[in-house]
Amino acid sequence: MDPTAPQTVAKGVLLTSTVCGLTAGLYGVLKSQPPGPLFLFSAMNSGIASATFFSIREYLIGPVLVLSMPGKQYELRRQRLKEAAEGAPADVSRLTWGDIRSRKALDSSVSGALAGGVLNTWKRGRSGTVPGLATGAVMCGLLQWAFNEFDILRITHIARVAHTPPVPTIPSTPAPTEPRPPSLPVAAPDPPRSLTDRLFAMFGHKISDEEYLDRMKAQRDNHLRRIEQLERERDDKRET
Repeated sequence: MDPTAPQTVAKGVLLTSTVCGLTAGLYGVLKSQPPGPLFLFSAMNSGIASATFFSIREYLIGPVLVLSMPGKQYELRRQRLKEAAEGAPADVSRLTWGDIRSRKALDSSVSGALAGGVLNTWKRGRSGTVPGLATGAVMCGLLQWAFNEFDILRITHIARVAHTPPVPTIPSTPAPTEPRPPSLPVAAPDPPRSLTDRLFAMFGHKISDEEYLDRMKAQRDNHLRRIEQLERERDDKRET
């Protein structure tokens, strides 16, 4: 099982509940209805649904597919699990845009079908099982595809910014300046934190600076690794 599964479930539930609750509250404001009950009702229902979905995907469907399914995507995930367990770097094959687009698409579709079937059966009885399976599979598959497309846009933006050449500056003769009194040392500003980290801090789960720095370094290394792999693939296509 992926060691980051508990964190993925917690972030998914918190983000889904917050977005759905705020959307329902804004709808209540626009319709001149009390936003508080709408916010709480929507946040609670979406929290139950997202907890069911993410738990099924991270603790049941994901591990089963990683252990049993062939393909580059699942082979890469098996290598990452081996690297996390043994602490030694594994040979990671190059990623393609298709690999990123299809990442966890099957996991999300199957998990969405199971979660939708369970929740719709609990709400409407046996007659709601099949519609819940179909609706859950389609909706969760489309949402996972949209999330992967957003990740591709983010990677291309990072690559574009990282390879932007600096603008040359013309040296100029410095003008004489008057001596200034020594200034007091100013503390460096804290690095910006993500939305989920801010939400965790609001609910009492504070992340230390060392943990946050380690997490940002890991994300940076992953992005640089993806950028390097995609650039190699692009160069290979140009040569052929």
